[in-house]
Amino acid sequence: MRRIPSPTSRRIAAGLAIAALSAVALAACGEEDDQELSFTLTSQGKESRIAGPSSAEAGVAEIALQNDAEREAELQLIRTEGGHTAQEVIDVLGGVVEGKPFPGWFFAGGGVAAIPGGESRTVTQVLEPGTYFAADLESDAPPKPEGLLTLEVSGEDPGEDLPEADAEVSAFDYGFETEGLTAGANEIAFENDGAQPHHLIASPLVGDSTAKDVERFFKTEKGKPPLEEKGTQSTAVIEGGEGQTVTLDLEPGLYVLYCFISDRQGGPPHVFKGMVDEVEVE
Repeated sequence: MRRIPSPTSRRIAAGLAIAALSAVALAACGEEDDQELSFTLTSQGKESRIAGPSSAEAGVAEIALQNDAEREAELQLIRTEGGHTAQEVIDVLGGVVEGKPFPGWFFAGGGVAAIPGGESRTVTQVLEPGTYFAADLESDAPPKPEGLLTLEVSGEDPGEDLPEADAEVSAFDYGFETEGLTAGANEIAFENDGAQPHHLIASPLVGDSTAKDVERFFKTEKGKPPLEEKGTQSTAVIEGGEGQTVTLDLEPGLYVLYCFISDRQGGPPHVFKGMVDEVEVE
């Protein structure tokens, strides 16, 4: 997973870079298969602190992030298998942001994408059994193993589906398909139908710009950005075969949808492979 190499889009989530984190409290739960997991993020200088649950059950979960920092912040979950340590996760992240391969035990586990300070956001997704590490992807602080928030998810493979949503965005290797997007607050089922990890970044296009202009801009970093940073929204990173329900508030107009994650085998970000599509929101 990589960051967007553009001054206009650096703060849009695209890579996985972990900040100092610490776990505190477990959120209230509803039914066994309908959990509510609440996280709160605060910051001290460049360092982030996340308070949240230390354990959960496999299955459908509502994941809420309250950002009490004075800057944008997000909550990316990283699922691991095989008893790996926080330091090992950090070591992998250092290579992943440079386009190096993902090891077989390291998985993008969803979460809540960037939100401004003082705001909150909730997503719904299925949690698989395993050890998750929570990370604020927007922090500039260097990662510290003792700061990683750890979430142990126990139980069997849930085999559950997400609730239906008003609209759908499907990611594949390498593109997007959309259905039902309208102006206003859209409850969207974001599904990764590909074999590679993906996320969704949706940015308003500038003037008569096209998806090809966006792809060319990211490859060359020359000229004026053909997309607007204001109004850009995104999702967390999820693996192939997984999904989450998110709310995106869209204005009428043309949007470009793109992904800045790399293949599990390593390589360039997916936007360089043509994972850039246009959609009109009416």
